Parts: sequence; structure tokens; C-alpha cells
Amino acid sequence: MISSNNTIIKNIIDKGFQLEPKAFDLINNLENHNNIDDMISNIIDFKIRDNKKKSITKNDITSFLTLNDKKETTLHDEKIDSMLEVINNIGSEFKPIEGINGFQKLFKSRYNKLLKIAYSRPNFRNIKSISLIKTDTNSGIKRIAGLVMEKKSRQKNIAITIDDGTGIIDVIAFDQDIIKQLKKILLDSFVIVDFVFSKIGTAILKKISLPDIPEHKPILSNKKVYAIFTSDLHVGSRNFLKDEFVSFINWLNNEKKDNDIINRIKYLVIAGDSVDGIGIYPGQEDDLIDDNLISQYKKLAELLKLVPNSIEIIIIPGNHDPVIQSLPQPPISKKYANDLYCMKNVTMLGNPAYVRLHGVNVLIYHGRSLDDAIAKTPGFSFNRPALAMKLLLKSRHLSPVYGKRSSSLPAEEDELVISDIPDIFHSGHIHVIDSESYRGTLILNSGTWQSQTPFQAKMGIDPVSGIIPIVNLSTLEIFTKNFKYNK
Repeated sequence: MISSNNTIIKNIIDKGFQLEPKAFDLINNLENHNNIDDMISNIIDFKIRDNKKKSITKNDITSFLTLNDKKETTLHDEKIDSMLEVINNIGSEFKPIEGINGFQKLFKSRYNKLLKIAYSRPNFRNIKSISLIKTDTNSGIKRIAGLVMEKKSRQKNIAITIDDGTGIIDVIAFDQDIIKQLKKILLDSFVIVDFVFSKIGTAILKKISLPDIPEHKPILSNKKVYAIFTSDLHVGSRNFLKDEFVSFINWLNNEKKDNDIINRIKYLVIAGDSVDGIGIYPGQEDDLIDDNLISQYKKLAELLKLVPNSIEIIIIPGNHDPVIQSLPQPPISKKYANDLYCMKNVTMLGNPAYVRLHGVNVLIYHGRSLDDAIAKTPGFSFNRPALAMKLLLKSRHLSPVYGKRSSSLPAEEDELVISDIPDIFHSGHIHVIDSESYRGTLILNSGTWQSQTPFQAKMGIDPVSGIIPIVNLSTLEIFTKNFKYNK
């Protein structure tokens, strides 16, 4: 402590100020004060601004400490109410269209929505339809946009098939940098392609782009409030970490420990798989301690009723919840989760959902399509789900790949297009905490409350369990709190 104070005193002298002996003694006694350097700098700034005498007295320091204590007391006593606004509850009134007609409409909607996004970007102008390009005899670079229907990897090139609704064209990439890009573009993604025709009429790829999100300044809360982002509780599973979750809830109710943090927590967002469900995978009955869905949700409600009423709880479904597995998913039914619907501080939404928390735009998505993105992309792994989430943002679609682990319902509109740019993009499903900041958007995967299952052990997934990420909505900074016991 003395050595650090000597540095502070040197800084005071370097700025042309003197430190009175009593002030020096007081500084040495402030062992528990974390911001002595900032405090002294503020005192010096105040004295310079008001042309005060260039000496720091004991009274200067005590006056500043008293003022600071008053500020902290005011902040501590300030009552902050939650401000939850549901922007788009996508699955709540979704109406699928059966048959081929529904799928044709779905992909046409995807193309049109993403083409509109591309046109809104200055660097993606002059896009022409494939039918017109094929009859264009002029030389030079041509630009089209469409969905990637097929990728064929060869020894020295990759060929992709693009469909824009007016026609289909095969484009070949020989450039190694472009080939690396192509390997990280998912099937059924919307792409903007620049190419030239060779002398024999082959389309040679010169540039390929995803619609992507622009660099932007995120909207921040004008008050220092916190949101907890979590998912994958799996209540009903033998691997549910009930003791750790109860410890977390007890912490939320602790009025003495971490009080300044707890008083500012206004939101608890649960991104799916809040219960383990039934019949999700072969042999699941061996992994359950509760094989009744209604009972699983009752136990979840019993736990969440212990969360302070001042905290808004938002719940969306995942692939373990009893809703249709294709996207978008409707909210969990009252038939199973009536106790949750009876809670005043619980909001049940579909998957995905857009909400606004204290003015901050949040896209909540369980994340089933991350399985496909990780499996199909070189360099991706289940230990870094934020990279796959970033690819979805770049693709401006939550589930580009059709017909694999994640499927979409045929419908008039493709509701999985990321039309609005979120300030926070939150997913779960992978059971690993990971984050990235990308072009102004905070990407966050939130871990789990389930210990490693036999299936995860086979897949080499080491879950991050019993830890909560907490986001300061006024800065989008993340910190974590660990509730996992060492067993």
C-alpha cells in the first residue's frame, strides 16, 4: 500500500501540487479505498478549474469522500424498475403452409428479404438476375445474388450452384482465398457473387459476400442495470445441478452480499431447454429423475418463484421442450407450464424472440442450428459456439441450412431472417459459455445447469455449468458468477 501511495504522491508533485502532512497520513490509512488515484485526480482537476491554491489538504480528501459516499448511497437507494418490451414474439401466431407450395413461398421470402438487405448496403448495388446475366454478351464483371443450392469441392477448385428464382448458374472458384471463404459459407445461404465468363463460357468467381450486418453503435441503457443470460437448465434430468441453481437463487435474495450488483439485476433470460423433456433421444428415460412433463415444469416454477419479483424472467423453448421441433417454435403451452403463466414476473415467448430490455435490443434464440454450422464449417468447434453465432449474423439468418439437424416450417414468410440488427444476440443449446463482440453486437452463448451427460462425453463436449454471464446493459460488458461446487 505504501509503495502505491508513493506513486500517487509523485504524481501530485509532478502536477505542481503539494500534499499537506495530515492529508498524507489520511491517504496512507485509506487501505480499503480502491480509487485513491482517481480521487486525487478529481481533486486536482477541481482546484485547477477553480484556480484554487495548489496544495491538497486533509479537508479536501474528507470532503471528496463524503460527497462520494452520498453518491453511492443515492445509487444504492435508487429504485429501478424493469423495462421489458416484446418487439416480435415470432412463434406465437405463426401459420405454416403445408406441401411444396409452402416451401417455395418460404425460400422466395428468404431470397426477397435478404435481397432487400443487400440493396440497402452501398457496396452491394448493381445486382442483376441470373436470367438477364445469361443473355448479357458484354465482357467484364457481373454481379448476381441468390441462395447456395450446392457446393462441389474438387482438388483445385470449388463449384457452387446459385439460384435466384429466375434461373440457376454454376460458378467456379480457383482463387485459394475465395475457396477458404466458400468453405465457411453454409448451404442455402444468401450470397452476393461477382464473376466473369471465361472464353469458353465458364463463370469464374471473383468475389463472394454474405449480406452481413453493418458496423453500428449499439443502443445502451441510460441506467446501470444488469441482465442475466442463461439457458439449458434441464430440470428433470439426473444431471440437473439443482444445488448449484438453488445457490444461485439464494444469492439473488442475499441482501448483504454483492448488494450493488443484485439490486441492479432486472432481467433473467432463459434461452430454452429449461426442462429435460421426455423422448428427446433414445434411452433418455435412464437419464431422468422425473418422467412427467407437467411435473418437470412444476419443479421449474417452484424454483423460479424464489427469484425476486423485481426481476423479469423471459423463457423461450428449445429442442427439449414439448413444442414442435421445426423453427420457429411457439411458446411452451399452458397445458404443461400453467404455473409459469400464473407468475406475474414471467414472460413466455417463442423461439426466436426479439425483446427490448431497458432500450437494448436483444435477439433470443435457442440455437439448434448451431449444430449444423459447427459440423459443416472447417475450424469451428463446440468449444467456441460464438464463432458459429457470428456466422449466422453474417448470413443474416438463424438457420440457413435446410433439412439437417435444424429444420424450418414451410410458410408464407421466412421469419428466421435477421432483419433487425440486435445489440445482443443470445443463444444456448451448446452448453458452453462463449462471447464475441462483432460490429457493435454482443454475441453470447450462455452455458448450462446440467453436468456432462454420456452423450456429451462421446461428442467431446465439456459443458460450462453452474456459471452465469451477467451483462451490464449500459456498457454491454460481461462478467460471470460461479455457483458450481467442487465435487
